Amino acid sequence: MKGVVLAIIAALLWGIAPILDKIALSNGVSIYTVTLVRLIGAVIAILAVSIPINQVDFTGFDLKRILLLLIAGAIAGAIAMIFYYSALRILGASRTVPLTAIYPMFTALFSFLFLGESVSIRLIIGVVLIVIGIVLVSEA
Repeated sequence: MKGVVLAIIAALLWGIAPILDKIALSNGVSIYTVTLVRLIGAVIAILAVSIPINQVDFTGFDLKRILLLLIAGAIAGAIAMIFYYSALRILGASRTVPLTAIYPMFTALFSFLFLGESVSIRLIIGVVLIVIGIVLVSEA
C-alpha cells in the first residue's frame, strides 16, 4: 500500500509540474535557460532532502555507473526537456504531457533490444492500449 501511495504522490507532483512549466515559458523566455533553472531547482531540492537524512553516499559507484547516470541525465534531464519545452510551448500542457506518456512503449522496445528482456502478450496489449490512449487524449 505504501508503494501505491508514493506512486500517486509522484503522479500528482508530475501533474502539477507541467502547469508551472507552461506558465514559466510565457513571454518567449529561452527554453535552454528554463531547462537550466529547472535543473538547478532539482539539485537544490535533492540536496535539501537527502543531506539532512544522510542519504548522499557514493560508495559502490564506479566510473561506468557514473558515466551511465550522467548520460541518462543528459538525455532525460536536458535533451528531452528541451524537446518537451518546445512542444509545451506549441501544444500546451494538456496535449504535450499525454503525448510524452508514450515513453513506456519505447522503454519496452529498448528493453527487449538492448537488455534481452522478454516480451509477453500482456506487455504488447499494454503498449497498444497506451498508444490508443495517447491517440484519444491528444486528438483535439
